[in-house]
Amino acid sequence: MSVTYSKSGKVLVKCTDEEETVIVPDGVTQIKAEAFLNCINLKEVILPESLKTIGVMAFRNCTSLERIKIPAGVRRVCRYTFLDCKNLEEIIFSDSLQSIQFSAFENCDSLKNVAIPDSVEDIDSYAFRNCSNLKELVYHNLHIRINFTDWYEFTYLQRTIRFINQRDYTEKIIASVKYDLLWQMFFQNPDDEKLKNYLHQYFSKIFLHLIEKDEAESVQKILDHYDFVTKNNIDKLIKYAIDHQKLQSQLLLMNYKASHNWQKERNLWL
Repeated sequence: MSVTYSKSGKVLVKCTDEEETVIVPDGVTQIKAEAFLNCINLKEVILPESLKTIGVMAFRNCTSLERIKIPAGVRRVCRYTFLDCKNLEEIIFSDSLQSIQFSAFENCDSLKNVAIPDSVEDIDSYAFRNCSNLKELVYHNLHIRINFTDWYEFTYLQRTIRFINQRDYTEKIIASVKYDLLWQMFFQNPDDEKLKNYLHQYFSKIFLHLIEKDEAESVQKILDHYDFVTKNNIDKLIKYAIDHQKLQSQLLLMNYKASHNWQKERNLWL
């Protein structure tokens, strides 16, 4: 038998490398540590809703595995669980998941985007380290775009989100993460006066971050809908875009300046 269970039938103990598809039967509550380790032919595994625990390194180096759905009964993804699953393209988490532990999805090269449920309280260091194609996490309604191969940024992510959600915008955390999240929160809730006032107060510094990333869509949205860019700061912003060779932002700002009637009375915040 290629898949071995405990006498009670509640624990999946081991799977051999022969299987391409495994349907774990209802009633199984635990997948033992290293149960699917090095099952390089495994392409699909269907887990039952009865499952409560997936052990350490349970699916490590399952290099053909493409998709996994974590059942609602599983509260944590243990360390190294999906380490080196290089063809894993999709992860579906339940809304009851609480933590993703150390190196759980490290080296999963095929991941491109991941949605983390709001129920998750902790994402440990290196949980998504070296996921070279991962461009975005969706977490607390924020689309987080950072460098997932450089874990220095990600280690501050949860702290950043925690402070921002507590409406403490002054906390000194990594600017590249903080500023991006602040804009996203503002676009979602432009009537938040505290956040709006903070953005107005430190606009030049925060907006330069968007220019540095040359995020044309966000720059255009700010120009179209908000009065942050004014006669007082437009030339400084254009110069920064020119000096840093950010062509898209430069053109948007120059077009904005050329088409704008600066004589019209406006609410100048800066």
